[in-house]
Amino acid sequence: MKLHLVRLAMDRRALARTVRRGAWDEGYLLHAGLSAAFAASPEAKPEIPLDSFCLDDTFGRGSDEGTLFVLGYSRCHEGELRDALGPRGEELVLELATRSMPAFAAGTELRFRARVCPVTRTKRAGRAEPRRDGKGRARSREVDAWLAARFEEWTEQPPRFEEPFARSAWEWTDRERVYGEWLARELQAGGEREKDGPPAASLVDGSLHLESFRRARMHRRGGGRIERPDALLVGSLKVEDPGAFTALLARGLGRHRAFGFGMLRVGSAV
Repeated sequence: MKLHLVRLAMDRRALARTVRRGAWDEGYLLHAGLSAAFAASPEAKPEIPLDSFCLDDTFGRGSDEGTLFVLGYSRCHEGELRDALGPRGEELVLELATRSMPAFAAGTELRFRARVCPVTRTKRAGRAEPRRDGKGRARSREVDAWLAARFEEWTEQPPRFEEPFARSAWEWTDRERVYGEWLARELQAGGEREKDGPPAASLVDGSLHLESFRRARMHRRGGGRIERPDALLVGSLKVEDPGAFTALLARGLGRHRAFGFGMLRVGSAV
């Protein structure tokens, strides 16, 4: 598989006209805007030719607030992507450029940067009773991976802290640990590796850093909103299986990838 790194500059005001009033989280705006840009017609089902994508938080800082910068991986080169733009593509996409991604040999160490939504499914809900289906069986739900870990470890009460800010400092460090474990599982399972074969990549010990975290409210089709963790992870990884690693770059990490989460930016793409 040959991948290309794609950089788009999109008109934020034109993007806003693609969604109804009130649907204003940037992930939904990005998803709706890309869908509109690559739709062959207003009635056609959009096929976004980007395998994974994200808002580019390292480019365009201090520039025109009317421009949204986007990074993505695609199997299409620049000419193919321009041909794939629909009738609204010229209005929405101000700039489009690509460059070929190199092949990474096994053992290569790379810096990475990834905005992820680290969630997992669990039937536990802390001390609250789990929700049940019509047959009385506990129903699983999607929760923050850190909360899921806390549900497993806290049998009675959460730890107490006497010093000011000690709890927030402990929580940040603990989130970093749990999200690192979540990321290691994603690297292990991602891509197209052979069963019982090596993982796509592995984390370099001690390199992971939780650069930012927030609870994000996300708009979804039908007008509903959900709240999920929004974490920016940076660090170093080692390529274990080159083919599986390329597939992992294309697929991305974790859930909610269609809304700008999970793109694994590596090397000079960071």
